[in-house]
Parts: sequence; C-alpha cells; structure tokens
Amino acid sequence: MISLLNKPWKLLLACLLFAPATTTAGSPVHAAAHDVQQATAGRTKQQIVGQWLQDRPMATGRSYMPSTSIYAEQPKLTAPYDAGKLKPAYIEDGINAANFVRYLAGLPNDLTADWTLEQQQQTAALVNAVNNQLTHYPSKPADMEQAIFELGQAGTSSSNLFKGSPTFYDNVLGYMSDSDPSNIGRVGHRRWILNPAMKKTMFGMVYASGSADYSPPYASMYAFNRDRDNSEFSYDYIAWPSAGYFPEEVFAPADAWSVSLNPSRYDKAKTSSIRVQLTRERDGKSWTLDQADRNANGEFFNVETSGFGVPFAVIFRPDGIGKFGSDDTFRVHISGVYTLGGQEASIDYKTTFFNLLPDPITRYAIQLRKGETLQLGMRTGAQQTGNTFLSGNAGVAAVDSKGNIRAVGKGDTWVSVDEYLGSVSTVNIRVVDADPADRVSKWAVEDYTLAKSNGLISRTYDHSYQKAITRYDFTGLAVQMAETIMDNNLYSDDVAYGKSPFRDVDDWRVTWANRNGIIKGTSPNVFSPYETITREQAATLLMNLYNRLSQLTGQSDGEAAAGGAGKAQLFEDDKRIAPWAKDNVYKAVALSLMDGTGYNQFKPKGVLTYEQTFVLLQKAFEVIGQ
Repeated sequence: MISLLNKPWKLLLACLLFAPATTTAGSPVHAAAHDVQQATAGRTKQQIVGQWLQDRPMATGRSYMPSTSIYAEQPKLTAPYDAGKLKPAYIEDGINAANFVRYLAGLPNDLTADWTLEQQQQTAALVNAVNNQLTHYPSKPADMEQAIFELGQAGTSSSNLFKGSPTFYDNVLGYMSDSDPSNIGRVGHRRWILNPAMKKTMFGMVYASGSADYSPPYASMYAFNRDRDNSEFSYDYIAWPSAGYFPEEVFAPADAWSVSLNPSRYDKAKTSSIRVQLTRERDGKSWTLDQADRNANGEFFNVETSGFGVPFAVIFRPDGIGKFGSDDTFRVHISGVYTLGGQEASIDYKTTFFNLLPDPITRYAIQLRKGETLQLGMRTGAQQTGNTFLSGNAGVAAVDSKGNIRAVGKGDTWVSVDEYLGSVSTVNIRVVDADPADRVSKWAVEDYTLAKSNGLISRTYDHSYQKAITRYDFTGLAVQMAETIMDNNLYSDDVAYGKSPFRDVDDWRVTWANRNGIIKGTSPNVFSPYETITREQAATLLMNLYNRLSQLTGQSDGEAAAGGAGKAQLFEDDKRIAPWAKDNVYKAVALSLMDGTGYNQFKPKGVLTYEQTFVLLQKAFEVIGQ
C-alpha cells in the first residue's frame, strides 16, 4: 500500500474561528445519545467492511471527476462569471467520504448535503479558480460582480479548501491526513470534519483555466455547520485513528495522531504536563512525546485549544514508526490531563491497524504470453467479496471478477483491484507473442506460475528458462522477493548508485544484498556478475536470504534452527558437497527451500537455471511468508 502524504496537492486550513462552534456535549446527555466510545468498542472488521461498502467512492481510481463530466451546468471563468452547478451524485460522493471517516472515529455518520449552500460553495471554488490561488481571503477579480465575489468569499472563509485533488473523496482523505508542516500543529481540517456537532456540509469544485496539460481543480467543503444538538452525542475523547480496529488505508505511518478531549470534562487551560506514550505491541517499541517534540517534519507533539471543531486536541506523531504490520496494535497512554474538578486523569486505548482491501502482491511489471492465464496474487483484506477488478485494455489483458488474468493481444496495459483509496493496487502487464523455443519445463510450470502470481518474476527476468542464471540476475530476483515479502521498497541512499563495494558492478540491489549478508563477491572488490551459480552455492545464498528475512520480519533471531547434516538423511553424493556448503544444503532441504534431484542425489555442482531459480524462490516465499 502508498501514503496520502506524498500527493502533490495543496490544502489550506479554514482559519476563522467562531466561538459558538465550541462543542461540549456535557452532562446531562439524552438517554439515546450516540456515544463515541461505545461506538468504537468491540467494533469488528466486518462491520467496518459493511460500512465501507455503503460509503465507498462511486468509482475506482482518481479520474472519475473530469471537468467534462461532473457539471449539470458548466462554470464560466470569464466575465460574465458563472459558478456552474455540479451533478448531485458527485456531491453525494463527498458526503459519503465524510460519513465514512466519521464512522471510523465513532461519530454520528449521517451527514447530509446542505443544498442551501450549493451556490456558495461552488462560487468559493470559482473565485479561487479564477485567481488560480488557494486562499481563504481571495482578491476580487476586477471584472467580477460584487455579489458573486461576496458569495464566494463567504464560502472560502468558512470552508476547508483544496487545490489539485481530482475527487471529493480524495479531498476528504487529504483533509484527514492534515500532517504537512503547515497543518500538523492544528490538524484543523480533520477536526472540523470530526466535529460531533456537524450535521450538514456542502462541496464545490471548479477547474482553473490552466495549460493544455494541467488545469487544477479548486474545491471547497463547508466546515462550520453545528446543527446537531448536544443531546444527540456523548464522548470522552475523539481519536484519529480511533480506538479498536482501524483500516490502514486511510492513515499513513507518517500521519499525525490526534485525540480531541471533551472540554466539558477536561481542563483545556491546564495542559503543561500532558505527554503521550505510544507502544507497539508486536515488538514493545515505545515512543514518549511531550512539548519538547516540535519537529514539524518528524517527531511532533502539540496541545491545541483553538476553536477548530472540538477546541482541545492532543496532537502527536512518532518518528520512525515504519510500515504498519498486519493487525498491528498500538497502545496509547495520555497522562497529565486534568478534569474540570482538578483531578489528574489519563486517556488509555488501543488501536489495531488492518488491511481493509486486498492489494496485489506484485510490485513490478509482469510479462504474459498470448493465451497465458494467471491468477492475480493478492494480500487478503477484510473485504473478501464484492471486489472490483479492472483492466486498462481488455484487448491486451482481460481480468474477471475473481482476478484471473488472460493475455489476449500484444501490448501494454494494467490490471487493478479495489483502487479506491490511493494505495498501490495496480499491476502493469506486457503481453508478447509466445516463443516455442523458450518455454518453461513441464515439471516447473506449477511453481513458475505461482511465483509469477506472487510477484517473484518480473518482466525483466521472465525468459531463458533452461539457461544458467547469472549471479547478477539471481541477486536481483532475491532482492525483489525480499521487497515482496516485506511489502516495502528496499532502495535507499545508503545503497544508491555509486555506493557499490565492487568495481565490476554498480547496482543498488547487489549492494543491498551484499550489505545484508546474502551474497559476497568472488574476491574483495569483484562481484563477477555474469558467472553462474551451482546448486550448493544456491543453498548457501537461500539460507543467507532466509536468515536475513527472518530477522527483518521479526520471525526469529536470524539463525535457522532446522536442518544440518546431522539431522537429515545424507544424499548419496554427500561427499561431493563442499564442506563450506554442506550445513546450508541440509538446512535448506530440511526447511523445504530445496529438494534433491531424484535417486537421493543433490548434484551440488549442477548449474542453476532460471526456471530452477523461480522454483526455489517460490519455495522460499512459501516458507518465509508463513
């Protein structure tokens, strides 16, 4: 999966503060009040899936709101100006987005469109689009009617604003991220959307008159609605991400956490002692954050008491949190909080991140031959039915409702699954003619197909099946498998081009594999990239890879306990196995990373082929991926 933080879009905080917007929901509350803590306690993944299926975007991808399709009445960006009118379905898409994130936070998720503000919000977008500037305080275009400008100004001064995001759903998710240096101190967009008193909102969008290549959309979302009576809700705190299960697709590891405290229960004037301890349960790693942590680009902490929705928020972001694991649970402990009665209190809850949607395992482009079929390998998500598979060109590669891909004609295309939330859910595919002279051997077809389905065979290596594999290509495939298992890009500046320890190859994958103890050079500064690999060498390389990935994934201390020559039946050709390789050969066999070649032979000096490598890597993937 990708982070919303990397999107090249701009958002601007609605800075006008209305004192009446303060939300307290203090005692006494109505007996039927919606309680935030009760809403998130015990919520199941499948309940979240059910709500997602009601609220998910109206289409996949990010291009379903082009300027040519979304308007019932087209805007006019020159005098006489006209804000135009959006088709209601697109506004409802934004409402659904806001309701989904409110549901996740445990809030009432019954927002409706305020159609009385339709023209105001559309005009707010118009004024910013005409000026081609994102601001709450726009300048009046010289030839714009005063009444139109004042209506737009009323909208810009009371809204969350966005530039460049192509859909309202993406707008809302961007507002919820709110973690760039200019917004992290307040997370104000987020807090307006999570204002429990909000009951209605409205969206507007107008595309600017840009270049032929890019005309950015300007958007608005009304933020100041507070029509919901305090008797309709109750809360101790409102957390993002919330307590309980939470889909990782809508919260990036670099996003700021926020906890809005009920100001009718907690003293927002007494905040100097507040600190946060965040603990990751899977490894016990802990972060302590307080007022000393003020790096807006890294570890951050702030207590914010301005009137953005709930006017009391503890905001924090740990540094180096890395990628969320499957069902990754974090404990949140906030201390130094005081009740209005002067009693010291604390806030404690757990958040468990999970995959809501499936996503393809494959990270690199794959190659198919005309007529070839392939089941798209996927990491499972909580949503296991009703998934949406699409092909960019069914005349090149078609995909059915189960994710089965069929290569139809030569060319390049892509296949996606549930590409709703900006995650990496697309696989690039090239279809070529079948080559009768270059086919996978029958004995290897099953594992070869599985390996390709699991993203272990990218287009670069999908050839020359019976030929001997080179040290260079074996290393590339091994690193590619490591990235697939870890679901992470392993490239970094530390292994960038120019950092190679070898004089005959400069490739980051070789450098990474060498630094991680997977493969050595044939001499201190020579890698010999085009030399071949024997089976006994492959056993050692596989064990190095197995041990290192076990370390990196936290599965063991990095030393394979199984195997060893004393723990397995000896091969008939045991004496031909080099002493330096013998232990790794038997460990690899014991772990089912390798097999003999038949008749109780190992053939240690046999040269490894491409198809044999694919089979070995698939076996390693199955063992390590468990």
